[in-house]
Amino acid sequence: MMLALNEIRRGRGRFASIIAALSLIVFLVLTLAALADGLFFGATGAVRSTNATAYAFSPDAKGSLIRSSMTPEQVREVSEAPGVATASGVGVLLTAGTAPSGEYDVAVFGVQPDGAGVPTTVTEGRLPEPGENGTAAIDQELANEGVAIGDSISVGTQSAEVVGVVKDSSYQLQPTVWTSLDTWRAMRNEVRPEFTGVTDDVNSVAIITEPGVTAEQIQSEVGDLTVLSAEATGLAIPGVEQQKSTLNSIIYTALAVAALVVALFFALVVLEKRELFAALKALGTSTRKLGAGVVLQAVIASAIGVVIGALASRGLGAIVPDQVPTLFRTETLITIAIFTLVAGVVGAAFSLRRIARIDPATAIGGTL
Repeated sequence: MMLALNEIRRGRGRFASIIAALSLIVFLVLTLAALADGLFFGATGAVRSTNATAYAFSPDAKGSLIRSSMTPEQVREVSEAPGVATASGVGVLLTAGTAPSGEYDVAVFGVQPDGAGVPTTVTEGRLPEPGENGTAAIDQELANEGVAIGDSISVGTQSAEVVGVVKDSSYQLQPTVWTSLDTWRAMRNEVRPEFTGVTDDVNSVAIITEPGVTAEQIQSEVGDLTVLSAEATGLAIPGVEQQKSTLNSIIYTALAVAALVVALFFALVVLEKRELFAALKALGTSTRKLGAGVVLQAVIASAIGVVIGALASRGLGAIVPDQVPTLFRTETLITIAIFTLVAGVVGAAFSLRRIARIDPATAIGGTL
């Protein structure tokens, strides 16, 4: 161990180069991960942060809340299916809302306050109560923009008094407004007059399943309706799964590059130090000890690279405009740090075979 640390001190310039390379890679990976998390959490909060464990859709909706339309008979069919503990209609409207502080693009969600599909992330105030119309809870993003409890938020001529704030509940990167189904229908009819007179329809049915019951089991009980878990419903939002898979592919590729960079660096180090390693072997140093020293150096370089890259990415996060959907999560940082350390060890491990093949005779004029 002391040999490995002393070599780092003597070759500071050499190790600074690998640390700089790893720092840049970690910075890139964490920035991409923040963008991926920002897009995913910003698009799916409205289905992740509720008490629903599954959602039912009309057959042609492909799991999309805004494409689906369900009749009262279909809602009743889902409610009476075996394995369903609670089921409630959910209405969704993408529109513009007006508050005293300005006009905002919003997603209005109509829910049954004592049913399924209700947010569980109230941070201030309360949700609308059963049978209460003309009130709403708003997403934290709207609160950050200046909409406060007691304000009215309007869609056309229909308004609702803000009575609470919920967090992590946006939908398709738009802040949400949570109100009763009747208030949602009034707002929908205001901006979509073709629905006037259609009083009982909803977009989807939020489901709380009984313990141990899956969405697939409910699906088998409701004929041609589509039933998806809450997680699958989030991935069914247009563009979410494609964005997630694309950005994850880039992140995994960058981590593979990190392993390759470490492998090439330590391959060159071993090549340059083969006479020294041969002399150490001739003096009785084991291959295992030499290999452990190389791996330790890789871990140290990777750890420093993670710290520098993380600080740089958090610095970028502090200055990036609010319009850019980034989310720097501690869980993601820990995951990326672990993967980077593993990539560094794997990269260094490729040099162990070369170390094992060094002949101690090299130290006294032999050949490899």
